[in-house]
Amino acid sequence: MNIPKDVDPQVVLVDFSRPLFEPVGFEAERIAQAGGTWSQFECRSEDQVLQVARNATVVVVQSVRPLLTRRVIEQLPRARCLIRAGAGFDSIAVDAATERGMMVCNTPSYCVDEVADHAIALMLDCIRHVSRLDRAIHRGEQPVRGPGETLRLHGSTVGIIGLGAIGRRVAQRLSGWEPRILAFDPYCTPERAASVGAELVSLEQLLRLADVITIHCPLTPETEHLINDRTLAMVKPGCILVNDSRGAVIDEAALLRALGDGRLWAAGLDVFEREPLPLDSPLRAVENLVLTPHVAAYSPEARIDLYAEICEVAGDVVQGRVPRTVVNRQVLQHLRP
Repeated sequence: MNIPKDVDPQVVLVDFSRPLFEPVGFEAERIAQAGGTWSQFECRSEDQVLQVARNATVVVVQSVRPLLTRRVIEQLPRARCLIRAGAGFDSIAVDAATERGMMVCNTPSYCVDEVADHAIALMLDCIRHVSRLDRAIHRGEQPVRGPGETLRLHGSTVGIIGLGAIGRRVAQRLSGWEPRILAFDPYCTPERAASVGAELVSLEQLLRLADVITIHCPLTPETEHLINDRTLAMVKPGCILVNDSRGAVIDEAALLRALGDGRLWAAGLDVFEREPLPLDSPLRAVENLVLTPHVAAYSPEARIDLYAEICEVAGDVVQGRVPRTVVNRQVLQHLRP
């Protein structure tokens, strides 16, 4: 299926607010080679997006802030594709785009290794109390023992919620420690799970059996606050919870209660319900909580991969092709002319 070419196709990046993920510098040349033009702006509001992207053919957004809302999408008369610079696309009003014949694409192959590595780093930090011991030594203390229990990964049970590209990579990396690996993913087959050494189970089974739980699912209406008071009541006492997917998958108030009453021994978070994490957030005061500022995806290599993939997707649209990363496949039956 071909997409009709535009007379003057434009690709507009409307937000790159995170300095670690600024454009690399090759974007304009690559888009020009495809026959389009590249522009980039740091928008902070819907109105600013409309000022710079109203006539764009392709609109790219990096931020997880909801800048491509239904209101904005309704005022993009020439847009044929909206690209989320990342794997998650919850910051785009996908239904509104689909109704108007716009493709929504993501960049799912970038940062898989980085996010998997970061999840395991958070996991190990919680298990071995690295951050807590480091802070104690910097305060001038000399702990004779660790600040609490620890866990031997070998022979333990690790539960992975979401066995997509990142979840599978986590399972592969964990195999060297030889834990039992459980996975919950309603879209994954037992055979696919077994290919990375994981056993597919229900969410309840995973919660009740896992010593460590790591979350790698997208944020959808089904997964918002998937981890809440009810599900945390099921976890094995002393469980460790790690999340570097989306903050709203966890109800933070419920998390605080579980950390406070001992249902969770520790947790590691790279993402939060509100970002940046507010200065008065009660999460900041919890000793057995390891926090990083939504940086799991970063490496210099990942940044290059990200913009290379954006250029590939945008170039396909400019040249009248359907990109390989369309997430709303149903729109292909009624693409905007």
